[in-house]
Amino acid sequence: MKIALQHNCGARFTVEARHHRVLLDQPTEDGATDQGMSPAELLLASLGGCVGQQVAQYLAARGLSAKGLEIRIETQPSGRQLHFGDFHVEIVAPALTASQLRALEKSFPAGLVQNALRSENSVTITASTSQSKDLI
Repeated sequence: MKIALQHNCGARFTVEARHHRVLLDQPTEDGATDQGMSPAELLLASLGGCVGQQVAQYLAARGLSAKGLEIRIETQPSGRQLHFGDFHVEIVAPALTASQLRALEKSFPAGLVQNALRSENSVTITASTSQSKDLI
């Protein structure tokens, strides 16, 4: 899986993945123009999207309704500078009974994004002067 980010100006980047584009920015209180989600917000959106897709598949496989399904993600900065604390994911599924909700919680598998956040992955950063288009 590969993506590319193209700098626009200031803190703004256009993210490209396959044939999709997303605008990244920072809030105005951070000196930017707030024209897109911040990278941290996009991380939470990725986690929520991963959980949401798994829940939707779980519900569909059991013939259960996804009406009103909402995924809420929350985290706070940890005591370590520039680190998140624990993530809290809340699945709101108004169409499910209490026993169906408990069954969902017990059977919920970890997905790609959850596993990436749980493990100690390495991040390697390199710099170059070439503008290779091999990433997309």
